[in-house]
Amino acid sequence: MTELLLGLIDTSGFVPRWACGAWSRALGWTHILADLAVWAAYTAIPVVLAWFVRKRADVPFPRIFWLFGAFIFCCGSVHLIEAVLFWAPVYRLAAVTKIATAVASRATVLALLPIIPRALALPGLAEVNAGLAAEAERRERAELELRGRAELLERVNRVTMGRELRTAALKREVNDLLVRLGEEPRYAATFPTDSSTVR
Repeated sequence: MTELLLGLIDTSGFVPRWACGAWSRALGWTHILADLAVWAAYTAIPVVLAWFVRKRADVPFPRIFWLFGAFIFCCGSVHLIEAVLFWAPVYRLAAVTKIATAVASRATVLALLPIIPRALALPGLAEVNAGLAAEAERRERAELELRGRAELLERVNRVTMGRELRTAALKREVNDLLVRLGEEPRYAATFPTDSSTVR
């Protein structure tokens, strides 16, 4: 295994890219900096995708996100090695990296094909938003209706309470009159006097 890995970084038989052709410093560094910039972006994208998938357990088709991450990371590795080739001609490692990129891209395509019909069947964002707006409107109407019923019940309660209090006061007056006439009170001695004592 170690021998295989050492063979991948063996540069014998090759020369650095600077020595191949008539590279000007401007052209060479344009290639190097562009490849390094692409590698940096292609490394950051899978990291962001992995963070997103780990944070959102409900993300649809998580396997596709992981495959896209692997594919993009492999693409970035190719660009990194393209920059390194200017100093270290590791063309064997470059070939293995390109093979890994091809395998990752092929696996991503094969995994993507059966998912496309299921993804197309998912409701669009506009449809989801319309459903949420309709649900919010239904809840608002229900809340207004409940508030109206609560206010009506409060009014009925006030009217009913007023009647009960008036009835209690009348019974007390009748009892007072009966006592003055020397008769026994007809009604119970305790009557509710406010809303807190009436159930």
